[in-house]
Amino acid sequence: MSVLAAEQAINAAQAVLGAMLVDPDTIGPVLHQLTAEDFIDPQMKAVFLAVKRLRSEGRPVEALTVNDILGGAENQLLADMINATVTTASTGEYVTLCHKYALQYRITDLGAQLANAPDSDAQTAILEQLTAIQCQKPGVRVTRLKQCYEEFIDRHASGKQPPYLTWGIAELDDRVYVEAGDFIVLGGYPSAGKTALALQMAVHIARDKHVGYFYYENNDRKLFDRLVALRTKVSFGKIKRFDLSEEDCDRIVKAHDSLTTPELEFVDASGMTAADLRAIALSRHYELVIVDYLQKLPAPKGRRNVTDFERVSQISSDLQDLGKQTGVTVLALSQLARPEKGGKARPGMHSFRQSGQIEQDADVAFLLYREKEEDPQNAARILKIGKNKEGEADLHLRMHFDGDTQTFSRIFPQPAPPKKERPLQANFWEGLEELMDGDDDNPFA
Repeated sequence: MSVLAAEQAINAAQAVLGAMLVDPDTIGPVLHQLTAEDFIDPQMKAVFLAVKRLRSEGRPVEALTVNDILGGAENQLLADMINATVTTASTGEYVTLCHKYALQYRITDLGAQLANAPDSDAQTAILEQLTAIQCQKPGVRVTRLKQCYEEFIDRHASGKQPPYLTWGIAELDDRVYVEAGDFIVLGGYPSAGKTALALQMAVHIARDKHVGYFYYENNDRKLFDRLVALRTKVSFGKIKRFDLSEEDCDRIVKAHDSLTTPELEFVDASGMTAADLRAIALSRHYELVIVDYLQKLPAPKGRRNVTDFERVSQISSDLQDLGKQTGVTVLALSQLARPEKGGKARPGMHSFRQSGQIEQDADVAFLLYREKEEDPQNAARILKIGKNKEGEADLHLRMHFDGDTQTFSRIFPQPAPPKKERPLQANFWEGLEELMDGDDDNPFA
């Protein structure tokens, strides 16, 4: 067994773990590329698993929280990792070296076992392990069922539900299980109210998560005007006309905290590619990114001469990768293609404009449209769960959109009125006469 291989693997693992403890932005990419098998030292493997558990539970990853999971006895180990971390800029290189040296160590270890194998069956088993290792590629996650089982038990041992995203709409909260790194799409026809609904969701989620709202068509003033109407119920029309009464101003002043404390930031994304968006999301430590809207993103640099179909398909894949590789949840607004003349007005997953890739990439897809498309004055909307990988789909919620306060609210079905029962005659026998056998009116006589 090579002492050098073991030393190199441990040094690389220490660098990776130190980066994760110092800079939370490194955690998502590391968890995507490495597994517990890449940490040959049992203590370091335990630290990696503790970080992974904290991340899955939505808790902060810090030396104190990691040490608590490890039983409180690893203060010095964690301190050494942090002190040895001069910079996190090279974390990607540390990850590559950690995987490389762990493979070398395991191959060396298996080679020693092969040399001392007692019989051909044992040799065959070791050779199979060596073949499997040689076929592995860096960044490919391979998990045995035993590992899956152990992680499942660990996840459920605490009895705590993961911090699924909530939306402020009870039916969605009960059915849509969105975790960190998922890709959600909110599609709708023009003027259906996508931005208003996205803002309502954003300010709800921003009560306990850091949200970045990337806009391509609006500006921060227009978005905040909508937010003021939503939170204060002051007429949006009066806000736009600068026609606020003294009562309106009092309500806005009283709503100061609800308008300023949510961790919501507006980002002018004009001209930003998906790569630009990713860089800002990581630098600002956003937990949820909202993109308004997907079709407005330009093609990646170097790929400008592509069709709209190719551009939108690539953007959809890039946004999905942003979530999977960094742990940042992405909610992208998307235009829906209107049906051809004479076609059905109600959209489906096929309706996403310019690309079917959106339908394929999304973990969750919401569809928003007017209940009566032919009547623009009708305030009723349908919010449909078009796709839901982890729960119930094809659920239709009737919503009321109050444009004057930029508010969506549920329309609950009215209970059917009880059926009226015919009242019984007070005295059923009253008015009946007994007919005798000899009576001429008796038909049975």
